[in-house]
Amino acid sequence: MTMTRAIFDGKVYPAEQVVSDDREYKEALKDTDQMMRKLEKVLEKREYGMVEQVLDDQAIMSDCQNLEYFKCGLAIGMALREESEEMLKRLYGVGCNCGKATEENPV
Repeated sequence: MTMTRAIFDGKVYPAEQVVSDDREYKEALKDTDQMMRKLEKVLEKREYGMVEQVLDDQAIMSDCQNLEYFKCGLAIGMALREESEEMLKRLYGVGCNCGKATEENPV
C-alpha cells in the first residue's frame, strides 16, 4: 500500500497510533491521573468541570501547535529533498527518482 493510499484510507493518524514510551512522559501521565483523582474528591462538581475544561482547551491548543510543527518539518524535509536533487544534478548530471511515482514504482 502506498503512503498516499494509507493517508486517504485514514490508516495514518499518529496522534492516536503513536504513544510515547519515554519515562518522563509516563511519569507525567501517572502524576496527572493521580492529581485529577485528588481534585475530583476535594473540588465541587462545577469547579472540577472548570479544571477539565482548562485541560481540554490546553489539549486543543497543543494539537494545533503540533500540527504547525508537523507542517514546518514537512516543508523543511521537502526543501531538503529538492536541494539534494539539485545538487545531484549539478554534480553528476542525474536526478534521484527516490519516492517519485513511475509506472514501475507507483509510490
